[in-house]
Amino acid sequence: MRKLLACALFLTLAPVAWAQDIVIGQSVPLSGSNADIGRDMRDGALAIFNKVNASNQLGGRKIQLVTLDNANNRQRAAENSQQLVNQGALALFGYNSATNSVDALPLVAQNSMLFLAPFSGSLSLRNHPNVYTIRASYKDETLEILESKRAVGSNKAVVVYYDDEVGRSNYEAVAGTFADNGLERPRGVAVKRGGAAVNAAVVDAIAKDNPHYVLATTQFNVVGEFLKIANDKGVPIPVAALSFVNPDELVASVGDLARGTVVAQVMPSPRSSNQISVPLMKECAEALNTLNGARLNYTTLESCIAAKVLVEAIKKAGPQVTRASLLQAMGNLGRLDLKGFSLNFSNGQRHGSNWVELTILSRGNRFVQ
Repeated sequence: MRKLLACALFLTLAPVAWAQDIVIGQSVPLSGSNADIGRDMRDGALAIFNKVNASNQLGGRKIQLVTLDNANNRQRAAENSQQLVNQGALALFGYNSATNSVDALPLVAQNSMLFLAPFSGSLSLRNHPNVYTIRASYKDETLEILESKRAVGSNKAVVVYYDDEVGRSNYEAVAGTFADNGLERPRGVAVKRGGAAVNAAVVDAIAKDNPHYVLATTQFNVVGEFLKIANDKGVPIPVAALSFVNPDELVASVGDLARGTVVAQVMPSPRSSNQISVPLMKECAEALNTLNGARLNYTTLESCIAAKVLVEAIKKAGPQVTRASLLQAMGNLGRLDLKGFSLNFSNGQRHGSNWVELTILSRGNRFVQ
């Protein structure tokens, strides 16, 4: 009963409280197997928003980030988006995947809202006029992997993708990049999203044509399962993965088995030396430490950068910011030099970066360039 009363109180009071703030809505996993990623996505942004609020950079108004738990479930993500829109969020921000973002697209279109910085390079999001991104696309990442592999004579890949709408879109983006660069379209092997996606039959299907490498468009758990089973079967096929793979979680799940695995990164390395020498890294690391004492990683860095971009758009929208004015301001943001990472939203460009760097798991279970 106490919980029900608390929920009712929140739903009653939320619109009143929100009216005083610049409310930004976010839906990420705060429970389940991806909860660490979701918390990092929330906290990287909160660190910057808290700093902006404390220094009164927005003329007395404060940014309130309202983060709802989607448990990495598409239906819950859709419900969260509807709730955030209904309760007055000015923009949707920093969702954790394309799958958990696609159902929000009709809502932002109907309400003239900005959808900023989904943590995905999927083409299923990038053609929508209300979506602005701060990271490279999966096509950009694939091209970087393809060129690196081709330089050492590895041209034949099998693409592992999720057997759903977004997964198939990602496969087509990857396969199309191969074709655009004069290579045969790679064969695809589909796996189910969620649960134990890889078994011996899937590994056999991947290995059937003796590919030079596997190109994974999935989360880390699929890569980890493949590496474990392939190792047991004595099938040593190297893996290259798009940035959807969280490298820290991959190492935690399989350790040395992942050595030699290549993961594309769409943000510069948050290594300690950069946190000293690069102003952007230093600011993000210090803000995060002030928030919760955590160490900066790729996920919190990306969220920190996204938050800084949003703050610039809010400032450009002026003191009476609305959904429509914030969306328009984002379209007029132009070039941004964040002193460690640059973005360009000039001339109708809605995707601020195509920067990609490849990292490989080396000794000490660390991903290095």
